[in-house]
Amino acid sequence: MSKKWRNLRIYRDYGKADPKDIEEFEKKYNICLPKTYKELMLEHNGAKLEESEFDFINSRGQEDGRSFSFDFFGNVNNASDKNINYYNKNIQNPDYYGVPGLIGFGSTAEGDTVCFDYRDDPKTCEPKVVLLVHDEYDELPDGTSHMHIEPIADNFDEFLDMLYEFKDEDIEWE
Repeated sequence: MSKKWRNLRIYRDYGKADPKDIEEFEKKYNICLPKTYKELMLEHNGAKLEESEFDFINSRGQEDGRSFSFDFFGNVNNASDKNINYYNKNIQNPDYYGVPGLIGFGSTAEGDTVCFDYRDDPKTCEPKVVLLVHDEYDELPDGTSHMHIEPIADNFDEFLDMLYEFKDEDIEWE
């Protein structure tokens, strides 16, 4: 078993994901989820992390960042959030400005979705990680549009390495 995610401090989760729920999800979307991601969800379904922040350079060349939490698998009693299937029902649907080939696995405080990106290689088990921005849109050559996509990491392990804990002293107050 990978130890990649064990340095993360998890303050809350929904217990252990049922392996059958993960397997059914992969079959439903005809994908292979990253090994490290599945290991994390099997131990800490819907993990909420102390190290929940990540930074990136956006498509405008500006420093940007988000606060992140994982979605969870299955039906969880007393969950105020919806499960991963709920959030993915429209992510790939062009009628809702979705993008075929993206699979959401977490949400940001701003309402954006962190996704695995299978567009370049639908059979990969180590897809890129992207941010699907819910309130920005890209127009396509055919006149349609979809939610804006920001590249974040080349794979899930790289994404985990980007996570850090937010501290008040990180803010420059004016």
